[in-house]
Amino acid sequence: MLKKITTSFFCFLVSFSCISQCIPDTLYQDSTVNIWPSSGFPDATVGVSYSQTWTMKIPSTLIEAALGDTAFVTIDTLGQSIYIGDWVVDSVVTIDVLNTPPGISVNCNTSNCAFPGGSVACAEINGTPTIPDWYNLQIISNLYSHGVVTVNVGGVPLTLPVSVNYFEQLGYYDTVSRYMITVNQASSVFDLKSELEITGVSNKDNSVYLEISDFISEDFEIQITDVVGRTIYQGIISTNIGRNTYILNKNLEEGIYIISLYNKNRNLSQKIYLSSN
Repeated sequence: MLKKITTSFFCFLVSFSCISQCIPDTLYQDSTVNIWPSSGFPDATVGVSYSQTWTMKIPSTLIEAALGDTAFVTIDTLGQSIYIGDWVVDSVVTIDVLNTPPGISVNCNTSNCAFPGGSVACAEINGTPTIPDWYNLQIISNLYSHGVVTVNVGGVPLTLPVSVNYFEQLGYYDTVSRYMITVNQASSVFDLKSELEITGVSNKDNSVYLEISDFISEDFEIQITDVVGRTIYQGIISTNIGRNTYILNKNLEEGIYIISLYNKNRNLSQKIYLSSN
């Protein structure tokens, strides 16, 4: 039987609701088996949109999965111990993720969270958490491989095709439990004031493209003034939780402007430099 295959180093990111829109970072294609970031998730806040992305390098062979330890890649067939470290990894499949914060889902970039051996994959965890607590994620995965073994039966060599997977050989799935998310309670509206931010502005196609990040949904009056205080643009916008993109039907000359957002609860004024088209 398969003595042990260590898969916990890489099979940690998963999806159960939909395919993630994340794109695997090819920078890691020639890297050794690993995950990035290596550990830890930032804290989340109740009612605040949360999103993180991870990249992982899936092992190509069982010896890679075992992190180079030859003692862990041996099967017993008809009383004979056979090394199978050079067998290819067909896939690593995540079965489940337990203890995710309510309101948060985990999505991978492949169908059914089946990551082919040797590939670079990614996954996202996103949503809006609803209950403050400390959550220790339990990521449950399985590894699949196949190959051929040759054994002597009565002095006659016999070649047999063999398929193996972690669960069938060991009786349990591989579980990773070193990732935690702390969800904090938002104590007041004032805690959210600093989270309103103008993250991007550009002049294109005779319009102003504006990006605003917010952590609650609300309406703002928007005003753009030049450096001498003249109002160049005025209107109303509505933000959603997360990043928002707006196209203002106004062609502005290159220069310095003040963008102001305000409503009855909070306001923001930010000086920006706008380049030409």
